[in-house]
Amino acid sequence: MTEAVPLGLLDRSVPIGSHMCAFYAGSADRDEIVLPFLAEGLRSGHKCIAVLDSVRPAEVLARLDNNGVDADAAAQTGQLELDDPAHAYFGSGPPRGEDMLGYWEHGISAVQASGAFGFIKAMAEMPSGLDHPSGRTEFFRFEAMLNQLCPAFPQVMLCLRDLERTGAEVMMDTLRTHPVAIMDDVIHANPYYIEPDTFLARIGL
Repeated sequence: MTEAVPLGLLDRSVPIGSHMCAFYAGSADRDEIVLPFLAEGLRSGHKCIAVLDSVRPAEVLARLDNNGVDADAAAQTGQLELDDPAHAYFGSGPPRGEDMLGYWEHGISAVQASGAFGFIKAMAEMPSGLDHPSGRTEFFRFEAMLNQLCPAFPQVMLCLRDLERTGAEVMMDTLRTHPVAIMDDVIHANPYYIEPDTFLARIGL
């Protein structure tokens, strides 16, 4: 049986290696996902990595502190790592699927090689700058490839989408690239999920 770990949400555990998406509406709903997910990881001694587009790292630190977690100390020791998509993915040019995947593969591999943490809780938002068709294609190419990366490491990856900023095409491609979806406070096995090779072939990559 695949080992499971507490998600920090909805009193549920999920299998190690899970790649999930969560839909929310607005900043208050976002915080109800981000804060308990990260707080549970910090309390459990896990490495936590978050790449968030809609909230600044300083705000995340303050809100975690208000939820009973010493987030500043966790950031100083390297247990908590906060970044934004522009720094993590964009670099000096337009983001490519391989570059975005490389950010996570390098980061997760480095954590594993350090031996400092036995498990990684990761979360990310889709960059708002990728709302044009070519950017979306590269981003969901990356999301599809994450399904090949995630099971190889002791981690859980949670991807966030704000329904107030997400169009129908983005929502459907999100569902097509995540085996598990969290919506309306329920964790679903996602019937719209498409295996990576099939999805990449469908978008011509």
